[in-house]
Amino acid sequence: MTLNIGLLGGAFDPVHNGHLACAERAADRFGLERVFFIPTAVPPHKQKGSATPQDRWEMVKRAVRGNARFCVSRHEMGSATPSYTIDTVRWFRKKFGAKLYYIIGMDAFAEIHSWKSSGELLRECHFIVASRPGAAIIPSLKRLVREFRADGVALDYLKKPGKDAMGAVLRATGSPFKVYVSPFPELDISSTALRRMAAGGESIKYLVPDKVEQYIIRRGLYHR
Repeated sequence: MTLNIGLLGGAFDPVHNGHLACAERAADRFGLERVFFIPTAVPPHKQKGSATPQDRWEMVKRAVRGNARFCVSRHEMGSATPSYTIDTVRWFRKKFGAKLYYIIGMDAFAEIHSWKSSGELLRECHFIVASRPGAAIIPSLKRLVREFRADGVALDYLKKPGKDAMGAVLRATGSPFKVYVSPFPELDISSTALRRMAAGGESIKYLVPDKVEQYIIRRGLYHR
C-alpha cells in the first residue's frame, strides 16, 4: 500500500506553531499518514543572529514530539552547501515509494520559477500551497500562470480561484500531479518576527511550542 507523505522543508529558524498547525491541517485535508519536517543545513538567505543548524534541528525535534504523524528528517542536514528541493523529493520517492505532497507557502511558491529544475519538480509530486489570510491569491496566481516557463513546462488552471479566493488547483504540462492552493489561517506567524521579538526581549510564549521556547531561552538564541 502506497503511503501519502507530506514534506515540509525550510530553515525553521525557529520552528513555530504556524508550521505545526499548517502541517496538521494539510495532513487532515489530504489524508497524509506522515509529514516530514526537513530542516536545511544551509538556509539560502541566512540572517544575522540565526540559530545554528544543530539548534534548529533540536528545536524541530522538540516541536514534533508527541505527534504520531510528524517526523523530522536529517536528509538536508549533512550538506555544507544549499540543498535543492528537486533532489530531496527524488530521494524521498526512491526511499519510500510514496505519493508525496510538498507543503509550501504562497510567497515561496510564487518564486518557484527560480528554483533548480522547477519544471521537473512539478512533475515529481503534488504541491500543497498555503496562503496567508487575506493574501492576494488571485493576482499572484494569475502572474505565476502567465509568466511560468521552465524546462518546457507551463502552469495551467484545473480550477480557478473564486472571487472569495477560496482555493485553486493547477497542473504543470505533462504532470500527473496537481498544485492545490488554499488559505491556511495558521500561517499568520513568521519566523522573522519571532527572531526580532526574542532579540528585543519580548515573550514568544504561545507562538512556539513550550519546549521550543524553553530551548531558545536556555541557549540564549536570537539575543543581540
